[in-house]
Amino acid sequence: MPKKHRYSAKEHRQIGHIEQSEEARGKPKAEAKAIAYATVNKRNPGRHRFTAKEDRQAKHIEASEEARGKSKAEAERIGYATVNKRRS
Repeated sequence: MPKKHRYSAKEHRQIGHIEQSEEARGKPKAEAKAIAYATVNKRNPGRHRFTAKEDRQAKHIEASEEARGKSKAEAERIGYATVNKRRS
């Protein structure tokens, strides 16, 4: 099964623009690229790129954990950690 792309087309364009801008400021190419990817990742804090199915699974686990008495934040953390564990 082919893997999904990590970044959307829009994010790839943003990375390219940020990379060019950083190079124009005098940063080495490798550092400019690292800054570009970090900037795009930073714009989506806490959002790991999950498929729709994985998001549904995480929400289901989250609901289960909340029913068991966990706080909303703790239940969400457990849900996504569990899905992440299943991914690998």
